[in-house]
Amino acid sequence: MNCLEFRRQLGVDPHSAGADFVAHRQDCARCAEAAARAVEFEASLRRALNVEPSAQLAESILLAQATRQQHGRRTWLRRGGLLAMAATLVLAIGLGMRVEANPLSAQAVEHLRGEPDALTSTQAVPAATVREAFATRGIALKHDISGEVVYVGCCPMGRHLTVHMVMPGKTGPVTVIYVVDDRVKQRDNFQREGWHGRSAPLGSGTLILLARDTGQFDSIEAEWRAALQG
Repeated sequence: MNCLEFRRQLGVDPHSAGADFVAHRQDCARCAEAAARAVEFEASLRRALNVEPSAQLAESILLAQATRQQHGRRTWLRRGGLLAMAATLVLAIGLGMRVEANPLSAQAVEHLRGEPDALTSTQAVPAATVREAFATRGIALKHDISGEVVYVGCCPMGRHLTVHMVMPGKTGPVTVIYVVDDRVKQRDNFQREGWHGRSAPLGSGTLILLARDTGQFDSIEAEWRAALQG
């Protein structure tokens, strides 16, 4: 087997066990390097495809696929399964990098836009319900907070797990989101899309506050810091 024949077989099956293929790989250093690169590339594809995407990422991929199919379904199918898989993988990696690049503050504002009804709740939620929501996320509150909670839910926020709450205030409701599985490095105040916000490391996660003004942030942060850390 010469180098050209080896490269053709390599493109078909990098793991070929044929005697001529194996012998040439052992005798030709350049072809052996090419085979190693091919095997590593195939392994990287498997690793990438084994990553579980977030709900938003899956929806974005499906939308992109549907749009592409409308413009040229037959042409796309003729290109073969491998090319289709590679295109989808590139799209997934690109979208995944964009999602991961968003800080928690941006994800919190986006999440709030997706649940506008939470801000219209007025009926007080029992303290036991709040404790149960945190228990669902594996967190035991040290004690109940004194402030009123009018909405509570265990919501996914991208790839993160959260407890999403709303507390009424004199100047309007304050959204409180505790991100269970990600902890920011330091306390930060921010403004996004007309919302004032604060993110603060708290326990093993991050406390995020969103409101139209920051007048109640200090007192609410202190309440949750005591409830979560004692």
